[in-house]
Amino acid sequence: MKKNLLVKMLVLFTMLALRGYAQEMTVSGKVSDAAGGEIAGVNVVVKGTTRGTTTNDKGEYSITVEKGKTLTFSYIGYITKEVVANATILNLSLTAEATALNEVVVTALGISREKRSLAYSITEVSGTNMTAAREANLGNALAGRVAGVNVSKIASGPAGSSRVIIRGNKSLQGPNQPLYVIDGIPMDNNNFGQAGLWGGSDEGDGLSSINPDDIESVTVLKGANAAALYGSRATNGVINVTTKRGTKRKGIGVEFGSNYVFEKFNDLSDLQKSYGSGAYADGVAVKPSTQTQAYEWGDDSWGPKYDNSQYVGFDGKMRPYAYQGDNFSRFYQTGHAFTNNLALSGGNENQNFRASVTNLNSTTIIPNSGYDRINISLSTNAKFGKRLTLDAKVLYSEEKAKNRPNVSDSPGNAIQSLWRTPGSYNVLDYYGDPNKPGAIPAGTDANSLSVFGKQVGEEFQQASNNWGQNPYWVTHQFIKTDKKNRFITSGSLKYQLTDWLYVSGRVGLDKYQRRAEGLTPEGTGYQRGGARSMGTWNVQEINAEYMVGVNKDFGKIGVNAFVGGNRMRWKYDFVNIYGNGFNVQFFPAINNVKGKSWDFNYQERGINSLFGSAEISYDGFLYLNATARNDWFSVLNPESNNTLYPSVGTSFVFSDAFKNLPSWLSYGKLRASWAQVGNATNEAYSTNLTYSLNGNPHLGYAMASFSQAMGNNGTIPNPNLMPLTSTEKEFGIDFRLFNNKVAVDFTYYDQQTTNDILNATISKASGFGQTYVNVGKMQNRGIELLLTVTPLKSANLNWDVSLNLAKNNNKVKSLIGNSNELVMEEPRTRNAYIKNIVGQPFGMITGRVQKMSPDGQPVFYNDGRPVGSAGYEVIGNGIAKLTGGLTNAFNYKGIDLSFLVDFKWGGDILSGTNMRLTQWGVSKQSLQGREGEAPLTVTGVTQEGTEYKPFTKTLSPREAFDYWQSVGGEADAVTPMYLYDASFIKLRQLTLGYTFPKRLLEKTPLQNLSISFVGRNLAILFKNIDNVDPESTYSNGNSQGFDYFGFPSTRSYGFNLRATF
Repeated sequence: MKKNLLVKMLVLFTMLALRGYAQEMTVSGKVSDAAGGEIAGVNVVVKGTTRGTTTNDKGEYSITVEKGKTLTFSYIGYITKEVVANATILNLSLTAEATALNEVVVTALGISREKRSLAYSITEVSGTNMTAAREANLGNALAGRVAGVNVSKIASGPAGSSRVIIRGNKSLQGPNQPLYVIDGIPMDNNNFGQAGLWGGSDEGDGLSSINPDDIESVTVLKGANAAALYGSRATNGVINVTTKRGTKRKGIGVEFGSNYVFEKFNDLSDLQKSYGSGAYADGVAVKPSTQTQAYEWGDDSWGPKYDNSQYVGFDGKMRPYAYQGDNFSRFYQTGHAFTNNLALSGGNENQNFRASVTNLNSTTIIPNSGYDRINISLSTNAKFGKRLTLDAKVLYSEEKAKNRPNVSDSPGNAIQSLWRTPGSYNVLDYYGDPNKPGAIPAGTDANSLSVFGKQVGEEFQQASNNWGQNPYWVTHQFIKTDKKNRFITSGSLKYQLTDWLYVSGRVGLDKYQRRAEGLTPEGTGYQRGGARSMGTWNVQEINAEYMVGVNKDFGKIGVNAFVGGNRMRWKYDFVNIYGNGFNVQFFPAINNVKGKSWDFNYQERGINSLFGSAEISYDGFLYLNATARNDWFSVLNPESNNTLYPSVGTSFVFSDAFKNLPSWLSYGKLRASWAQVGNATNEAYSTNLTYSLNGNPHLGYAMASFSQAMGNNGTIPNPNLMPLTSTEKEFGIDFRLFNNKVAVDFTYYDQQTTNDILNATISKASGFGQTYVNVGKMQNRGIELLLTVTPLKSANLNWDVSLNLAKNNNKVKSLIGNSNELVMEEPRTRNAYIKNIVGQPFGMITGRVQKMSPDGQPVFYNDGRPVGSAGYEVIGNGIAKLTGGLTNAFNYKGIDLSFLVDFKWGGDILSGTNMRLTQWGVSKQSLQGREGEAPLTVTGVTQEGTEYKPFTKTLSPREAFDYWQSVGGEADAVTPMYLYDASFIKLRQLTLGYTFPKRLLEKTPLQNLSISFVGRNLAILFKNIDNVDPESTYSNGNSQGFDYFGFPSTRSYGFNLRATF
């Protein structure tokens, strides 16, 4: 019986199989795009099953399927198509998705608009680009990513500030950086300290408060039309940051990210390694033979050639006179940065939320220096019924910095001291007391203390130069700490009165407090009694905004318009207590300071505004828009304190208007705009006489006194001041080819600044030294290009390449009265200036040059030293003429490889670092003319009265020493010798990652898991400057192009881990 049953079942299965086989057939064909081109990699799947195939490189496929079943054809960037298998040959075409052509971006006032409707250029950077390879400062993360945005990474350390300039500098003396807006709320981006002529440290800016993990996108509004709705604050463009929010999902989502990066010193130095500590005596280079000589000559490298004989060091110990190896690697440590982020999110149709916390702990390559940050963010969005929407966000940050490095000149610049260390010294010999690094150790003999003129426990100086500190004393005994707590909060309500009419309101607060402390310890060479300071800054800005808007279609005509107003109030106060010397030795409390003084400042300002915008569209391809904003300023005379800022623009999507265009043209748009914005760059109270409090010590206590001139900072008020005006025209074309595989965005702009507010010098007989006037004019013209190409695109493979280029031509048109130049900055070398000069681009570098005879011959003294020019001549410009970046992103089956190369071309940098290295005998340049080295021969003329005589001389080693001291000095400097081309190409970022397939995570709580290797600032592929990074400028101010012992170049490597649950 069982045998019969088995036979029957076999017969039944065979019949069913034959029946199924009879109904199956092989379907083949070709898949193409709208232009007829084949598409490789299209997924062809039998609907409802996992059975499928993909098209080959010719777009061909073949699949076995039951007749009547449905085949699904899908490919990234194209609309999925379903076809019933009722024939053996099925050829079909796929249509490109329209979503790419109807991209929505965040514009002025946080309003989302279709990119196709915009009359101006706008660029959006995804938040994932901010976290792929992290920068502590958001501004630096934009380097090389946006056409027309020139980012200068300041050589001041990881917690330093950045300088971001959009389409050139627009004010001759005022601020030139853009307005930063966080979720519709303007953010204060002030900097609390920069290095200058006499040194200092970069105290960071507001951008360092922003957590990259909270960023959804960054939108750059470049032109005046794009930013006109922000009125006076948008002269320099706007960078709009949109933070993440919750989304509709089942349950609560958990995101975890961890990033570890280590930072290494990038040694760009190429120094001489043949001569050590010493000086010239009776025309001969000698090494120290006594401790006194060693102490006096300790930080110069003009001794004889190394011979491995014994010599006396600064501390009285005998050492071999030989090269001691790399002191940079001994002093600099490996920096570390560890970031952890946890976020919870969830939502449904009516409400969503997101909460996150991020912790960053970092140390730098400078010993005993670091930066920590905690970020907390909360956001919620809720709908009440069909018409009312609530949106609220809170961003909190706490930043702590320890021992931000001093840059530029001493005192306190350990980097400069390290550069100056002769090769015959091991920098570890400077360490001194193991329990008090940099201090004279216990047990130091009386003779050494006599030479030093100090006691045990005071600074263990390597040379008698009191301004050249022991680097370990600086890093371990100086105290520089600062802490900043910041809240950025916003709340908004929107009520939809009808389907096309709405009202909305928003209130935002940006408030922070910064506290900083400083200690110059007792025993420091330049200030043996020590010094102490404590300061507190409070900044608050409140914006209240309302709006009424319509969005309605009338057949083919669409209207999108709104009117509104804004009330901005900003206030600032600052108190700093400081003093020199202590009552009780080695007790550095502020209350122990012998004589305390204090500084105090308080300011308030406000702007009231009304604004409106109207956009009219026709049939989705023609758009006309106009905006207007009127600002009333508290810092100007009430009789003339308001200005109207209008803009108009048009966008024409010709690819939609004309239907018979070539099939290879996927999209095309022309745009044009005109706008006028402005800015009141003058300080508060500069139009009225005011008084200030001065802190003066009396019996050890700070007392107050009044001063009228100091109340205006020595500036006589000008009640007739008006805002500067910036007028800009912009034209552009956007087009995409071959089903969006090639995209081009080209822009031309012409911007003019008039009535710039300048600080003019006046007769001191007035009781003041200066006043503000409206006189300056400047022009920026330029082009921008964004080219994006997708060479490969399939279900498992995607390759995108993007190139952005920008060229800006700037010219100063007029200054104050008949003056043709305006001094902006002087370097520590005291032989150059950065100036604005009529007829020249912004920020020209001028310097002392060698005097020339009437027939163009260089003039020398009889000993071979150059004769310096009587004045200063233009030698270069610190601003790059061409900027750009190349981005490559490659993805294959979960493997991601991307890199960013950015470059600048055409700027110059005057290197005070190289100037000093030669004067100190450290550079290779200083070898020329020494005993046994290549001779130094000068050729030109000498001058006797009005007569010039031919002159040629091969200099003796002592004369060569005098020559190198002179060319980098002040009176007879030859600054062009140290002017370098600042052009560079850098491998700015590299990431290699892997995203695990979902099938491997099915039995785990994980929804997504990815790991990646990341690198930042990995290589300088091209540069033209010796020893230093072309980006080694030390300030984020308007004066760019000076280098002087900034924070060294570094490379960062690390790993990212991201997981969602």
